Amino acid sequence: MITLLIARHGQTEENVARILQGQIPGHLTEEGISQARQMREQLKDTRIDLIVSSDLKRATDTAAIISEPHGGHFITEPLLRERDFGKYTGEPYINISRAIDDPNAETMEQVSDRAIRFLTKLAREHDGETILAVSHGLFLRVLQSVFHHADIHDIPRMDNAEIRTLTLSPGQEFTVVTQEVGTTAN
Repeated sequence: MITLLIARHGQTEENVARILQGQIPGHLTEEGISQARQMREQLKDTRIDLIVSSDLKRATDTAAIISEPHGGHFITEPLLRERDFGKYTGEPYINISRAIDDPNAETMEQVSDRAIRFLTKLAREHDGETILAVSHGLFLRVLQSVFHHADIHDIPRMDNAEIRTLTLSPGQEFTVVTQEVGTTAN
């Protein structure tokens, strides 16, 4: 069995400004730094064999803080990036329709495929380990939807600095069941 702790990065300036971040770096606010420190305290006595983070700045800044009691080591994994929203990246939420209609944006199926590849890799390579993955709101909802074989609309939105636990079995299979969603979680 693999224990997968999933954590959403701390609050960013872009979250506060209600900007669709997608794959831009993002900048933690003082509150976001405080949230990451709270996660560090929450997890300091938890056995964690591997900390893996999205390679986007807001996630790596969060992972760097969380990893301090665990030797300060973490690796980055592009599979954990937030969805690429194409031309909508950097736009205020209010300017964006419910559906992302940019053909250059990443589809939900593509995001689901990244989640499946990440979970499959963990299930193959990390039996008996506890993994902490630091990522983004929408991506983590997609990851949970493929893990639970549930529609993404049935997965509650994660708050900044929220941690959830999933238990994977070696060789576990995952499938795409997501549909297009709004843009309120990144």
